Amino acid sequence: MLVMCWSQHQAERALARLTGLLAGLGLEPKPSKTRIVHLEVGGEGLDFLGFHHRLVRSRGDRGKPKVTFLARWPADKAMQHARARVREITDRRRLPLRPETIASDVNDFLRGWAGYFKYGHSAQRLSKIMKSVRMRLARFVSKKHRRSTRFGWYVMINSRPVDLGLISLYGIVVAPRAGKPWRERLNAGGERRR
Repeated sequence: MLVMCWSQHQAERALARLTGLLAGLGLEPKPSKTRIVHLEVGGEGLDFLGFHHRLVRSRGDRGKPKVTFLARWPADKAMQHARARVREITDRRRLPLRPETIASDVNDFLRGWAGYFKYGHSAQRLSKIMKSVRMRLARFVSKKHRRSTRFGWYVMINSRPVDLGLISLYGIVVAPRAGKPWRERLNAGGERRR
């Protein structure tokens, strides 16, 4: 649960009330996950539902004024989970499988993972995951053929489709904008609606 408040005093009162409500149900907040965070530009931010949330200030490019807003991107734990899952998919015990099968399994994971994390300011983190995925797949190919990693990269780059059919996560980020819906939906006719 995340409770947003305007002041430290209000946050302390909300925490005391929440603790009381939970005690009435025979529950208590977990100390390692319960804290009061002051969101400020340059501050620590917080992790919630897999996203890291932090107050940031825009650069103010091209004469636009600087704007302070709440940015969000995949948290460090979510990044570790993604890398661990890709390592699992490209593990040595799966060497009997074709590289295209491994790429297909990685794609299945990436579609779900990126589908959740593409909302926000996640482009840089998605790029890091793609670099990690391509490296793991190149290493898988090199181990399968008992060749160098350079050979794995050669196969990745020169295969058709490129990268053994890996999907691309570039350009899929949907940044929230003031006054615009965060997610677009398709109506029954397949048209976008807001």
